Amino acid sequence: MTSAVLTLVGGLLGLVLTGSAIVSGASTIGLRIGLPPLVVGLTIVAAGTSAPELAVVWRAADAGDPGLALGSVVGSNIANVLLVVGLVAAFGAIPIARRTRRIELPVMVAASIGTFVLAADGTIERRDGAILLVGLVAFIASMVLMQRRTGDAAHDEPDPDPDPRPDARDTLRAVGLFAIGVVGVAVAAQFVVTGAEDIALSLGVPQLVVGLTVLAVGTSAPEIVTSVIAAFRGRSDIAVGNAIGSNVFNLLFVLGAVSSTHSDIPVADELIRVDLPVMIGVAALCIPIAFTNAAITRWEGITFVGLYAGYTAYLVLDGLDNSAAPIVGGVTLAAVVPPLAWTVRVLTTRGKPTGRRGVAPRSVERPS
Repeated sequence: MTSAVLTLVGGLLGLVLTGSAIVSGASTIGLRIGLPPLVVGLTIVAAGTSAPELAVVWRAADAGDPGLALGSVVGSNIANVLLVVGLVAAFGAIPIARRTRRIELPVMVAASIGTFVLAADGTIERRDGAILLVGLVAFIASMVLMQRRTGDAAHDEPDPDPDPRPDARDTLRAVGLFAIGVVGVAVAAQFVVTGAEDIALSLGVPQLVVGLTVLAVGTSAPEIVTSVIAAFRGRSDIAVGNAIGSNVFNLLFVLGAVSSTHSDIPVADELIRVDLPVMIGVAALCIPIAFTNAAITRWEGITFVGLYAGYTAYLVLDGLDNSAAPIVGGVTLAAVVPPLAWTVRVLTTRGKPTGRRGVAPRSVERPS
């Protein structure tokens, strides 16, 4: 147990250092090629921090352990929203750009629903993986094309103090720093996963629960580190883009690459009945918050972290066959239902502004 704890702590320290390298390197590279911070987070940083998930899922699939493989992906996506975004928002409100509200968040929800549909028959086949990879290519291509055609000015307020564009020497240094960070994150995350998995297994927790909790948090540690560091540096746009982009990459890239190169991966009934719907609900939970406030506030971030604590407690208690599991699960679900109901209201009333008493205001013809 002692060696496992030391392995976990050493891995976490390594993630702090390599996470900082990824944020610094990716920001410089993005500025050099003319991409805004949000697109950097949705592509370069997201791909780099998805390396631990890819390594863990690939190894678990090779070992014939679908519980760890799929549990790691689904649990990581839940942790990225509730834990990563929640922790960043707990330090201060996170503004949500208009483009994020209209494009990235819906894509994350759509990818979550699509994964559930593909897995609903109890198996993720190779053709399902190919579908996910096609979705990834379409997502990245649309983001790049949209940025080149419209630029930030068409969606967001211009930056009053833009960062200077780095020269070739700075860019080369940033590429090296980013490469070291990506490799370091993958290595450090393996230490985190190994140490945390040994601790959990010594407590008698089932492997599916290990995948949904310990492996999920371990592989999400790069997202946690890079997002918190970005937030402290005043780059909360990278923090949000990193979390959303990582979720899209986990489903479309990690799961797509592994399932398209391996034989059919069985999906546990528990994932279909509980965890995949939770993943969809957590993704949808961001929509009403983003549309109503155009930001995730501090108290909403704290609520996210609390919901994740309740979900994790339910998984552990249920894995240990504890009678308190249904109670904890029911309380956590009850806390999620109201904002999800608000999601439906927001989506169904978009484009239908109402007055103070719920009456639609009359349109006023503006002079040309």
